[in-house]
Amino acid sequence: MSDLVAAGAPELPEGYFYRVRPTHLTAGFFVDVRRRRRFFGSSEMSSVVVYPSEYISAEEAIVRACRSAHARWEAEEKERKSYRDAERFLGDHDPRGGR
Repeated sequence: MSDLVAAGAPELPEGYFYRVRPTHLTAGFFVDVRRRRRFFGSSEMSSVVVYPSEYISAEEAIVRACRSAHARWEAEEKERKSYRDAERFLGDHDPRGGR
């Protein structure tokens, strides 16, 4: 990840990392933001497909995809936080005390 950050990709918080992998169907790549699990493995938080042939260099394509995946992950994280905040209002709310 340090190579991507040095090239201009946003830095991720502790426990998160970028994974670049081939799409297997076309000449593109998936760029994922992933979170390490406690004991083994990782879970995908956000994913973007990038086609390096559309950019000047492969490095620029991957870095832009990292920025896009990071922005998408932040937006989804904000939405998850809003949902968690709203969960406290679930249930019945009777102003007369529930008779």
